[in-house]
Amino acid sequence: MKNTAQNIDQVVTGAQGRFISILVGGKGLNRQSYSGKVERMTDSFIYFTDYNDENKPLRKVNQESVLRVSCGLAIYSKRGVK
Repeated sequence: MKNTAQNIDQVVTGAQGRFISILVGGKGLNRQSYSGKVERMTDSFIYFTDYNDENKPLRKVNQESVLRVSCGLAIYSKRGVK
């Protein structure tokens, strides 16, 4: 899928109260994917409720480590990530 958003802010701002899908890159080839509802966003972090993990429902993800974020037809992915 092609990017339909210029940056992460456009996807997350339009997704307030809706489910988003986030792919986060870690060290090396490690990646984690999450789905949840956006709570808030700051300049550095995205805060969301993860309904798949009862032990840690509120998550904080650094925006620099986000590889792909999508909500409905709104998609942002870093260059080279599909």
